[in-house]
Parts: sequence; structure tokens; C-alpha cells
Amino acid sequence: MSIQRLDLKKDLGEVFKQYLKALEGLSPDLDYYSQVKDESYPNKLCLLYYNLTNRLVKPRPRKVHLSSVFYCPKRFKTALDIIIEKIENGEDINPHLSKGILWVLGTKKRKNRHRDALLDSWGIKHIHLGINIESHGFIKRTGPILFVKFDDENAYFLLIRRHGRRIKKNGKPSKRLHYPWNRQILIDILHNNWSDSIQNFKTKLEFEALSDDEIRQWWRGNINVLTKSKDGTGYFGPGVAASGDNIQNVRICQHIFRYLDNVEEFFQENINKLIEMLKQNGKKVDNPLELKLVSFEFIGLSLRIEIIEKNTQFLMDFEEGRQPVLHFETD
Repeated sequence: MSIQRLDLKKDLGEVFKQYLKALEGLSPDLDYYSQVKDESYPNKLCLLYYNLTNRLVKPRPRKVHLSSVFYCPKRFKTALDIIIEKIENGEDINPHLSKGILWVLGTKKRKNRHRDALLDSWGIKHIHLGINIESHGFIKRTGPILFVKFDDENAYFLLIRRHGRRIKKNGKPSKRLHYPWNRQILIDILHNNWSDSIQNFKTKLEFEALSDDEIRQWWRGNINVLTKSKDGTGYFGPGVAASGDNIQNVRICQHIFRYLDNVEEFFQENINKLIEMLKQNGKKVDNPLELKLVSFEFIGLSLRIEIIEKNTQFLMDFEEGRQPVLHFETD
């Protein structure tokens, strides 16, 4: 007896497509599946999925903290109160985010519209301060925006700054004014108020501080840079890979695919033992096994996957650091 089908990476790619489709439930205006339905490369689907989910805010109750320099103009006080209440209650605030979350993929015209350099480099999101929901399902865009760093338990409000706008020259968009995305004051605020939140990115390397404009230029080339707070403390944020993908997401996908290789190797090496166990549990094994990955998730830092055998309908759970578990009864 042998294995007729075992392609866990291809299976995982299809799972990612379904997970992206499920994310459309966040808003009736989201259409992720149609953007990826023809994509066949599992590693790309993995990166697209994690790049997108990294941009979203998972609804869960969080404690809101205001920085020592935080100031909200009076005209945005109502919107700010609404956002704080939503965050503290664990409500969905994704309609307040950038419309970039509409795209899983870039386009020829705007190839990087599905990426967020500020988020990938420094882990900071921005939120619009409108109140009314427009026809596209998002809160009305505002000039000033709120810069926030999220973790599972907290929302750190750094400051409110102008979004930036382009001036026209000879009828065409030219230089952007008030560009806020690469300002090292954001790192300085985190350092001065909640240094524990960026403790993992602290570095003891000696380096010469860059200007904000220099950081912007390096980011354009997908090159990671070190930054300094005003007291000289150095930080090296999450950053991006040469491809422009979030480097942490690249590592997550590499980790997943290495683990799938190990699982496939397990099946190849233990096929005879597995068939014997199936027979001992009353399963009739007349055909080569057809194995398919049907789900995956992270339990803490450990990856867990579920695999089904088509002919006998047995399920097997794999979780890193634990022995595989077989389930011979399925619903």
C-alpha cells in the first residue's frame, strides 16, 4: 500500500484562499477571494494572507493609553470618543483604517497599495477620525489621522497628525506636503511612554542617526533602517524583506512550509504503521491513501494542522512539540 496523494503545501494554498474569503465578512464591500482565486503559488498566498491580517485589527477588548504629548482638536473629539469606546468594547474598527485593506494584491498602477511601510517598519497603524460611513463601507476620510500601536491587550495612542496631501505642478500631482509616515517622533513617543512595547526591537549597535527624509528614501527601496530616540536609544523595527513583504510574515511562512515538509516526511516514513493502525480500528484500506490538509492555526507559538484521509475519512492532528493524534470517528 502506498500514498496516492500528499501535497500539503498546495492544500494550504487553497485553505488560505478560503480564509481570505472568510475575512470578507468584516464588511460587505470587501472582495478578497476574487483577487487570489487564480493564484497557485502557496508561498505567495501565505504572504498575502499574513500581510493582510497584519493590517487589520482583530476585534477584542483593549485598554486605551494616551501618550504624554497626545492632543485631539476639538472638532475630532466626538470621533475620538467613538473610537475609544469601540476599542475598549472590542468592536470592529477596521472601517476606520486605510482603504488599502481593500486589496490583497497590488495593481500595475499602484503595485504597493496592499502594503503599509509604516506598519511593517515600525508596527504603527493609522486611523481616520471621521464619523459617517460612506458608500464604500469606510468611515469618511479625514485630513488629520490618529497614529496607534496595537497589541493583544492594549492600544497606544501616539498622536494626531495631518495625513499629508499632494500639491500640483503644471496640473500634475507633485511633492507631498506634511508627509507624516516616516517621522521618528513616532518612535520617540513609544520610547518615552511605553518602552516595553518596543523592547524587542531595541539594539545596542552603534550607528549614525538618519534624517526622516533619508528614512523615507531607504523605505522606498525596501531597505530597513535603524532609528534613534532623542536620548540615543537605538531601535531596529520589524522591517521588510527585499520583496517588500513584512519580514516577520516571511519568517512565519518559511516556518509553516518547513513544518509541512516534516509532516510529509512523517507520512512517507510511517505509511505501513499508519495503515496497520487503520485496520486495527476497523478501517478498510483497499486503496492508496489520499491525504489532504484541511485547516491550520497557531496555538500560541506552535503550529497545528488537521489532515484528512479521503477514503477512510480519518482525521489526524499535528501540533508542534506533540505526538500526532488520530481521530477515527468524524462528524
